[in-house]
Amino acid sequence: MKPQFDNKVMSSFYLWFDHTLTRKGEAFVNHSGFFYPVDTYHNGYYTYASAFRPLVADKSIPNATIMSGVYVDSGDGLKFAATGENDGVNDYGFSGINYDQGELYFTRDISSGSYSGISGDFAIKEFSIHLTDESDEDLLVETKFHRKPRIQESITGLAKDTVTYPAIFIRNDGSHNDPLSFGGVDQTTIDIRAIIFAESQFQLDATCSLLRDTRYETVPLMSEANMPFNGFGDFRNGEKYDYRNFATGQNHPGSGQFYVEDVIVRRFPRRMMERSAIVDLNPDIYFAVADFELTQIRRPRT
Repeated sequence: MKPQFDNKVMSSFYLWFDHTLTRKGEAFVNHSGFFYPVDTYHNGYYTYASAFRPLVADKSIPNATIMSGVYVDSGDGLKFAATGENDGVNDYGFSGINYDQGELYFTRDISSGSYSGISGDFAIKEFSIHLTDESDEDLLVETKFHRKPRIQESITGLAKDTVTYPAIFIRNDGSHNDPLSFGGVDQTTIDIRAIIFAESQFQLDATCSLLRDTRYETVPLMSEANMPFNGFGDFRNGEKYDYRNFATGQNHPGSGQFYVEDVIVRRFPRRMMERSAIVDLNPDIYFAVADFELTQIRRPRT
């Protein structure tokens, strides 16, 4: 089935939300680190993972280090390799960077022989952001979160099934159409909830304040065909991702925009959480939700 309006809204909202949090909140830190072999064999590619994720991919974020390649130490010094590079001498089979998962993909196993390490320079997002269909209760009571490491804590990469916090989960909470004028014009309203898991009161206050103040902003609506990432989580067609260009329609045909009609932030007192089952599973998490009401005037039956 081809993507419908709601699919486009959720994908576009995700990119806008991530850009807003990372740029306005400066919610990232620049870092240098190693990548380690992991058991995941992704569609015929050897996988090497960082101890940190996700990585910033948006080059419009001021002062953020966007990874464009890696350093491979094959025994005769560090050699820089860009994605898809094959110069006939230093062919490491480096095929892609998955910024969301903090992973590298190679066509061959370079961790054998004289290999002694893969490293890179990158920016780590303060929050990982996920699209979800889980309820608040399932996320709070039934999900075990692991604090995102701030420093290199072990010589290993993060496994794919490791759920780290700080994190924000975005969920479609329903939608409806209301007639607006003759000729089949409706106003479509979509409710989206952002479920915030922070590691400190300061971080939670800052995030809630930033999200509340996005009321009355407009969000570019982009088609699935023009999303910036491919199936590996790397740039599509090698084109560097700059959200500002996507937001202004410079890199894709205009698909309109939707309007942030309202944002309501709900806080949960720490003492309430301490008396619940939440404290048994995730005792150090600070929790809030932000409810967004998005609208767009459209002709849904044409």
